[in-house]
Amino acid sequence: MNPVFVDTSVLIAAEDVSGGALYEACLSWLDVLWHTRSGRTSYQALVEFYDQVVTAEHPMPRGDARAAMRRYQTWTPWKTDAATLETAWAIEARHDLAWGDCLALACAQHSGCAHMLSLYLPHGAQFGGVTVWHPLQQAAPVVPV
Repeated sequence: MNPVFVDTSVLIAAEDVSGGALYEACLSWLDVLWHTRSGRTSYQALVEFYDQVVTAEHPMPRGDARAAMRRYQTWTPWKTDAATLETAWAIEARHDLAWGDCLALACAQHSGCAHMLSLYLPHGAQFGGVTVWHPLQQAAPVVPV
């Protein structure tokens, strides 16, 4: 399986057991990405993940949030560098997107991902060579066990 970039929103949704179908869809995707070793993310996404889950209305215990971040570090998260910023600025110049989304898309592109899982960008949209998939609209592939 080709690598798939996972945005902060999906990492968070995969921790929200009250999320119903969205929780299940995100877990299915992450399960496939773990089994195929094709999950990718960025340090930006991990920092946002930690900040959001420990300050949520019902916060995740900090130790659990740190453990989750440590697990995702095995995906070799992309480190934002000058080239990543240039790519993000190019995406920003072409599209009316929030800066964080531009940076996530640039990280996905530099990570060699043609697809990115996200809850907030439009499903099927293409930005800088990366196609966005919403976990509820793009089912995780079935991987033989």
